[in-house]
Amino acid sequence: MKNSQFTNTIIAMQYVSRWKEYSPRYKDNAASHSFRCASIAILIGIIEEKVYGNVLDKLSIVARALLHDLNETVTGSIKYVTKKDAHVAEHIQKLESEVSKEIVSYLSKSLQPHFYDYIVDAEDDTYIGQLVREIDSFDAMLFCKREYELDSNPYFGSKYEQFHHQLAHSPCQSIKWILHALGNDDGVKQFLDHILNLDLIERWGGSFNLIPDNDATHSFRVAAISLFNGLLEKERFGKKNIDLYRLLGKSTMHDIVEGVSGDVASPIKKSSPIIREAFEQYEQQVAREMVLKLPDFFHEEMMDFLVHSKDATYEGQLVDIGDKIDALIKSNLEMRNNPHYGDKYYKQLVHIQHHYENPCVIFFLAYILHDLTYDHFVR
Repeated sequence: MKNSQFTNTIIAMQYVSRWKEYSPRYKDNAASHSFRCASIAILIGIIEEKVYGNVLDKLSIVARALLHDLNETVTGSIKYVTKKDAHVAEHIQKLESEVSKEIVSYLSKSLQPHFYDYIVDAEDDTYIGQLVREIDSFDAMLFCKREYELDSNPYFGSKYEQFHHQLAHSPCQSIKWILHALGNDDGVKQFLDHILNLDLIERWGGSFNLIPDNDATHSFRVAAISLFNGLLEKERFGKKNIDLYRLLGKSTMHDIVEGVSGDVASPIKKSSPIIREAFEQYEQQVAREMVLKLPDFFHEEMMDFLVHSKDATYEGQLVDIGDKIDALIKSNLEMRNNPHYGDKYYKQLVHIQHHYENPCVIFFLAYILHDLTYDHFVR
């Protein structure tokens, strides 16, 4: 059992660059990309169900979209054209599969079947696997579109046209639906823009950061941590009533509102009960307005995921826990180079110890945090 190595893999995703050789205006990495894919997958799952009546495992769609690129922490971001080359395609596919299986092997035995589906089989030949591949291309198209429109780089213009043509002929009706909505529905376009631009919201302002962080990479980690914690509590601690799809939807989208509100430092938001309530009301109103601009059939689930992401339900509490654990991990990474983060780390650790008795928190403090600290300070 090497659950801390799985957590380290989650952390390492932001170090895997995308598009770097083409000098994009905006830097991209595998963590930000995976967050966007998971967010798009939530929309796609709802479209499949509400528009086309397809009863699919929406948890599997979103979890696969979130974790499908974990093997890139070992293989790097291999170009699509290289993956399809007749000389190396089979070898690359085998290597990616072996790396994915090794990542799954780090996990507790009871969790491995679930993560095998989400990681090893993420892009298999099933309809869900096909959706994940198309979602991956849809996000690449959105990134290229933003690059070309803001920087006029002809490479990204050409790639945008290529992806758009490919997706317009997708065998998945939900993909064609969202592609059409991108050009014809202002609410959907605006929401996709919020997802795409969340990587522009920097975190930990006012502190020297050895490791840059933004809301997209943070949301990826919180979603992955929350999924791990939810499965851990279901499979090892018997909490069978946790709705994992709802947990993953809430954790993936919990910070999208900050695309409008910005990342206001937590000590400011919580400096008094009155200020805390005011910020909660403001952010909920912004989130509500985002959701109401979407077509009606999105409203029920998206209200739950955005407006009530950290509600009083157990899933809402697990999102808050994932958020706090990610902040603790960030401080743990930074504090050996910045004493300022040592103080942050201690305060966050004490807060977690005094406020949460959930099995996943006890497990994290007893096993994973110990190993991460050893890795970060000794190795």
